[in-house]
Amino acid sequence: MNLFWWKEKKLRTVWKVEKDDCISFLVGTAHFSPYRFEKALTKLIQRAETVLFEGPLDRESMARVVQYGQQGRDSPSIYETLDPAAIREINRQLGGRLEANTTAGLYLEIIQPRTSDFLETVTRGVRPWMAFFTIWSAFLNWKYSMDVEAFHIAQKLGKEIRYLETIEEQLAALDEISFERIVRFLNHIEHWKTYKEGFLNAFLAGDLEKFVSMTGEFPTRCESIIMKRDPIFFRGIKTFIKEGETVAFVGVIHIPGIRKLFLDEGYQVEQEEV
Repeated sequence: MNLFWWKEKKLRTVWKVEKDDCISFLVGTAHFSPYRFEKALTKLIQRAETVLFEGPLDRESMARVVQYGQQGRDSPSIYETLDPAAIREINRQLGGRLEANTTAGLYLEIIQPRTSDFLETVTRGVRPWMAFFTIWSAFLNWKYSMDVEAFHIAQKLGKEIRYLETIEEQLAALDEISFERIVRFLNHIEHWKTYKEGFLNAFLAGDLEKFVSMTGEFPTRCESIIMKRDPIFFRGIKTFIKEGETVAFVGVIHIPGIRKLFLDEGYQVEQEEV
């Protein structure tokens, strides 16, 4: 029995992909979420033969990401580049946020503040993208990851789990995120609350058009993360759905590109609610 049913929501970022009597499902995930989707994810995964994820989600692989992200001594400094007013406001709002029960603590597991200067602590000696994700997850203060939740459900159900890229490919994509885009976003903390609420509302409504229209300034909405990887994900998903019923979990921002590629090849792609 799920004692936390009140934190679960309907999952509306689901698309049925069908061609030649072969049916599979494409799920747009929120890498950070204030809600669980256990019931919906279990329903989707139960009927699948293969479960696909962007990349490895086991603890050993996540530890490799953290270790690599911490190797940023030669990277440009976010702290030295941000506007002083932005630094003061980020410190004011986020000081003390990195607790063990937050996504920043559980999922990234990288830093425990040792000084009163939160921002200096989380940006010192790490790669810019790692610093950004630590700051952003601390601001969100959301405890769950849909990808990790789906991964654990697939493991529990004994499903075949496969990945669309390697850890090395993921890290290479992260390293190509523009430093300027990260700094520009972090310099405007006054917009973060509106962005956070808009993202959550669009995701829960399954409103893909609204989601895409409002996320253009987010640092990861860039070529290395989206345009280069969408075709790779598409080819991997297409290969597996030809072999049997598959459910593929990718970040929701990848859905427009992958959906178009399936439509271009004659697949029927219909949005569903679970």
